[in-house]
Parts: sequence; structure tokens; C-alpha cells
Amino acid sequence: MIIKEIQLTNFGKFNHKNVSLEPGLNIIYGENEAGKTTLHTFIRGMLFGIEKQRGKASGRDVYSKYEPWENPSNYQGIMRIENDGTNYRIERNFNREHRLFRVINEDEGIELTEEQIEELFAGLDESCYYNTISISQLGSVTDKELEVILKNYAANLGATKSMEIDIKEAFSDLDIQKKKIITENKIGEEDIIKKSVKLTTEQLEITEREQHKIISSIEQKKENVNHLLEKKKELSALDKKRLEELAKQNERKDKLYQDAISYTNEVEKYSNQLEQIKNHKKELESSLLEKGIDSHETMEALMDKIMNKSNMPVTFVILALAFVGAAIGFVVGNLQFITIKEYYMRPAICMGIAFILFVLAIIRYCFKKKHKKRKFEILKELRLTSDKLEAAKHEEIYVRRQLETKQEALNQTQEIIKQEENTQVSSDDYSDEIREIEAQERTLNDGVSKAQFALEQKKENEIELEKRIEELKRRLENIKKAKEEIHAIEEAKRNIEEIANEIRSSFGKRLNKQASYYMSKITNGKYDNITIDERLNITINNKKSLIPSSRLSKGTIEQMYMALRLAAADIIFEKDKKPILLDDAFVMYDNKRMGNTLKFMAESMEQVILFSCHTREKVMADKLNLEYNFIKL
Repeated sequence: MIIKEIQLTNFGKFNHKNVSLEPGLNIIYGENEAGKTTLHTFIRGMLFGIEKQRGKASGRDVYSKYEPWENPSNYQGIMRIENDGTNYRIERNFNREHRLFRVINEDEGIELTEEQIEELFAGLDESCYYNTISISQLGSVTDKELEVILKNYAANLGATKSMEIDIKEAFSDLDIQKKKIITENKIGEEDIIKKSVKLTTEQLEITEREQHKIISSIEQKKENVNHLLEKKKELSALDKKRLEELAKQNERKDKLYQDAISYTNEVEKYSNQLEQIKNHKKELESSLLEKGIDSHETMEALMDKIMNKSNMPVTFVILALAFVGAAIGFVVGNLQFITIKEYYMRPAICMGIAFILFVLAIIRYCFKKKHKKRKFEILKELRLTSDKLEAAKHEEIYVRRQLETKQEALNQTQEIIKQEENTQVSSDDYSDEIREIEAQERTLNDGVSKAQFALEQKKENEIELEKRIEELKRRLENIKKAKEEIHAIEEAKRNIEEIANEIRSSFGKRLNKQASYYMSKITNGKYDNITIDERLNITINNKKSLIPSSRLSKGTIEQMYMALRLAAADIIFEKDKKPILLDDAFVMYDNKRMGNTLKFMAESMEQVILFSCHTREKVMADKLNLEYNFIKL
């Protein structure tokens, strides 16, 4: 597999960033924070994906680190590769909500199925990638740590032909797991647990028997309660009839009491009215007696007298007429008088007197009329007082009759009330018996409640005992499974040892040979024979002696580490082309070591992608006249 192009559509700090790679040596240069690690992470992510971690780790994981701030749903990119002469395009969206992964055969224009993708990447997994074709420098570790890393790497390689299992670590993990199984499952307590199961089962049986007794007691009490309820129902019906009759009697009494109160109020009202009428009548009688009127008949007689009395002054009128007649007589009787004086004197005097009498008659008439009117007004007032007196007498009679009627009704009502109070309800009173039944019922119900509470406690105890038995049985089952797991662990250790021995005998020779080849090339023939013995001791076999890795320099051990990884990549990928990714792998190399390694890799490897924050690799490549593709970030 050769990587031809990477397109970071939206990844980390890059947006629509294209990087073209060539077969042979590719040097990607950039200062710190320029994006080298981002490109390296992108390549790994395109091959194996990037999963979002959970919990506290989610805020610091690779997914969050390179998730774009803007438009995170477009968290994706493209990588083009060539494999066995065919061009493929890998498309991947890392966003967990819009996850996408597909591989396109660009030569034929078809999308690969899952089976075809697995076949395309056969032999390449993330562990293999990190431990073979992706190589970084180990400059931060000590010489002793380098030796341990180298031994462990060789052990893995020699034992499993992959990077996923560390034999010694696997044995250590199995022993730890075995110890953990023994500790967690407390295998030594098996007999104690069996005794606890037996004892708890006996306690459970006792609890069940006690529950049966309590249930029988509850049923008996409930049956007694039902009998009491039936009896109470019968007595309540009888008592209800008594109460209804008593209620009706009380209702009648209430009505009679209300009537008595009403009659009493009316008697009091009419008594007060009668008293007021008597006082008023006395006032009117006193007023009439003061005017000389002692009865209504006297009043009527006075009224008739005044009404029938004439106002005409008859005496004055008769005298006036007499003088008029005298005047006429003088005139008629003295016609023989000759002189005028004698003829008119006496008639004139008579007429004058008659005139005076007529005037006096008129004056007398007016005076009498006015006097009569004044008397009439007085009589009218007296008659009004008399009428009021008569009305008061009639009202007194009416009020007295009403008072007597209401008093009689009050007396009758009070008599009826006495009769009702003396009347007893015929039904018997069962209230005491009902209260006694209710007291018995409460006692029984209290007993039922207490029994039910005790039963609930027994049931809870039963549940706890059942849980304990279940827990003890589960522990016994776990102990049984733990014994089986321990047996399986021992069997697994034996199988791993057997398989490791078989693999070492065949794979170890190939690994030694291929690692020796690469060690010879990158050291320019100085070290051409690496040996990994059965105890995983790594030695350099030069022409003079065997040199253990513990005596080698740090730079040489790093070269040995790279030789082992390149050898492992050759064996694992067989004849497939493969890119070698170097992440500042030459930091601890001197110029001579770096030049030898860089020249060999540029001339012999299908594709080398070198990430560096230094220009020394470019300067060395130019010095050695090596062909390379330079990319500056």
C-alpha cells in the first residue's frame, strides 16, 4: 500500500488542506505547532477511525483534540492509496452523529464491500501499525529502559507474530487474574458458605412456618370481624329506625318550640299594642272632657246644633221691614199733606232707620257666620278626636281579641309540647351494644394490623433469607466458575507456552535473519548479525564476539529497535508494499547514523514519510544526492 494523497477537508487546524505524497522518500517539515502531528494522526484516523471516549476522558481524547471548532459535522477527509497497481479512495467522516467510512475503487468506479475492505487491509490493524510501519524516536528513555523495550518487543514478535500480545505480560496478567479470581471469589470460604446455606435454609423454613401460623390467626380474626360486622349491621338497622323516629319527634318539637316562640312574641306584641291603645284612649277622653264632651252622642248633638243654627239676624230684618212698612204707611196715609216737608219727612226717617237696621243685619250676619265657622272648625277638631277615640275603642277590641287568640294558641302549643316531651320513642336503644361491638371490632382489627405487620416483617425476613441463600448459592456458583476459570488459566498458560515455543522455532529464525539484514544496512555493515535467543536476550554477533544489548550505545539500540520493526513489517506484510512513517525518528541519531539509515531507506523502501521539525534530514538528503519529495507546512 502506497499513500498518494491526503485531503484534510476539516480536521484539526486544517481546512481543505491537500498533501501529495510520492513513492520513495517524503520529507514533511514544519516547526512546532505547524501541524505534523495532525497529519500523522489524520493518516492513522483514515485507516482505523477515531472513536470518541466516554466520561472524563472525553474532554482530552484524540477525537476532541482534532474536532474542528467550526462546522463539526464536517469532521472528515479523503486519502488516496495505491495497492497492487489499483488506485483507491478512502472517505471518512469522523463525526459521531454523521459517521461515514467507505473505500472507492477509482479505476473501476465502484464502492468496496466490507469483505473487500477487510481483504484490502488484510494483516494491518492499529496495533500492527503502531509497532511496525509507524516509528517514532525513543530518545526520552534511559539506556536500561531501551533494553527492556527492545526485549519486550522481540518477545512479542517472536512469540505471536503480531503486536497484540506480550507473552510475559500475558503470563503476568493471567497470574494476576488468577489471584484476583481467588481473592474476589474467596475460594477458601467454600465450606463456610455451604454451612451458611444450610443454616439460612433452616431459618427460612422456620420463618415460613411462623408465617403460616400468623396467616391462620389473621384469617380467624377477620372471620370474627365479619361476624361482628353482620351483627352490627342488624343492630344499626334497628337503631336507625329508632333514630329516625327520634328525629321525627325532635322535628315536631322543634316546630312546636318555634310556634311557641312565635306565639309568645305575638302575645307580647299585642299586649304592648293594647297597652299603647289604652294610654292613647285615655289621652283622647281627657282631651274631650276638657271641652265638655263626655260621649260621642254629645259630640253629634253639638254638631247638629251648629249645623242647623241659622246665621240670619231675624230681629234686625223684621225691624227694618217694619220701618220700611211704616215709611210706606206714612206716605200712603198722608197724601192730603200739601207741603213736601210734611209729606217726606216721616217716611224718610223710617227708611233711614230701616237702612240702618239692614246694615246692622248684614254686619250681624257676617259676624255670626264667622263665629259659626270658628265653632265649626273647633267642633271638627273635636269630632276628629272623637273619631280617633272611637277608632281606638274598636282597635282595642280587635287587639284584645287577637291577644286572646294568640294566648290560647300559645297555651295549646305549650300543652302539646308537654305531651311530646312525655312521649317516649318505642324502639329500643342499641347504641351501647353497637359501641361495644365497635370496640371489639377495633380490638380485632388492631390484632389483624399487628399480625399483618409481623407477617410483613417475616416476609421481609424471608426475602432477606432468600436473597442471602441466592447470594450464597451465587457465590458457590462463582467459586465453581472461578475454579473452572483458574483451570482454564492454567491450561491457557500451558497452551501459550507451547505455541510460543513452536513459533519461536520457526518465526525466530526469519526475524533474526531479516533484522540482521536491516541492521547491517543502516549501520553500513558494522553490525550484521542480530540474535534473539530462547530467553529473549538480544545480542550483536560481530566478527570478534557476542555483544549483549545492555552494552550497546543508546543510538545503536535505537537502530536495533528500527531494524526489528522493519523486519517485523516485512514478515507480517510479506511482499505487500508498505509506507514507513517516521516521526522525528532520527533525533537521537548522529549525522553518520542518520545518513546511512536515510540513504538505505530512500533507495530500498517503497515509501518513507518522514515527519521532522528539523532541516537536518533535508540537508543530509541533499548532501547524499537522494531523490525526495519535500513538503513544508
